[in-house]
Amino acid sequence: MSRRLWWTLLFIAFLLFLYRVRAVLTPFLFAVLIAYVLYPLVAAVEQRGASRTIAILVVYACVALVLGVAMWLTLPSLLREVDEIARKLPRQAGQLEELGQDAVGFFQRIKLPATLRDVLDTTQARVQQALESLAGKLIQSLMALFTNIAALLVSPVLAFYLLRDHQAMKEKFLRYIPAQHRGDAQYILGEINAALNGFFRGQLWICLFVGLFIYGGLVLLKVPYGLFIGLLAGLFDIIPYFGPVLGFLPAAALALSRSPVTVLWVLLLFAAANQIENSLISPWLIGDRVGLHPLAVIFAVLVGGQILGILGMLTAVPAAAMVRVVLDFFLLRRPQAG
Repeated sequence: MSRRLWWTLLFIAFLLFLYRVRAVLTPFLFAVLIAYVLYPLVAAVEQRGASRTIAILVVYACVALVLGVAMWLTLPSLLREVDEIARKLPRQAGQLEELGQDAVGFFQRIKLPATLRDVLDTTQARVQQALESLAGKLIQSLMALFTNIAALLVSPVLAFYLLRDHQAMKEKFLRYIPAQHRGDAQYILGEINAALNGFFRGQLWICLFVGLFIYGGLVLLKVPYGLFIGLLAGLFDIIPYFGPVLGFLPAAALALSRSPVTVLWVLLLFAAANQIENSLISPWLIGDRVGLHPLAVIFAVLVGGQILGILGMLTAVPAAAMVRVVLDFFLLRRPQAG
């Protein structure tokens, strides 16, 4: 019992510490993501006889080359689309407001019972408030991303040290654990690593698929700004369950510039991408590595969004997976003799 209490207090203290320093965690979280994604490539180069440092530099150079070519091919078009969207936003907002007023007028012309009318008015007010709040949070998150871009540029440097020294860091960390508990600590760290390993890499491929699928579909539908929408859809898709909705909202607003029917086609496109992801790609790439029920995932995402906003929604599933590993160890795994 004393061992479990000791580990529980240590884990709670660690969570409280992370919450206290949450404002500076962003570059470190991105560094962890980069390290997990690039580690197989680094290991493959290292197996060919290169030192760990040389292997990391080679992988960094290859990734920089690929990203550079991708930016050279897409950045001009992306910047042009963003500029056009920024100039058309006021007019698009006016169109959406007119549609909303038309819908309100339609319901007002229908003779409904007073109680039902009150319910509709209340629902409309809450939906409008929720949309305004969501738009405000998205804008704040994007602004925070651009204002903290210098901090994010530090992430590859931090990832370099994680890739190079992760084994030494693990050994130094274990030295602070009492000898009788080091076996348990190694077991927990191994389980956490197994849970996060496939999740990060699989989620990256899924986001890439969704972004390209949405972009290709929008090009076929001749919906403007397909590159920008595809990029947003791929980025938001990392958020379980809520990501496709967040990606669909700007797509629907921009598709409305063509016709309401186009919005329906865009909805079907996002639904098809979501179905392919959930039924084929996600089970193949990720499977049940995180070991979380969908209700637990939704709860974790909502809690993460409440605490840290968009960043909390992005990190909710990995954090919940870590908590699951710890709870499984204390509540389900039999203590070893001695």
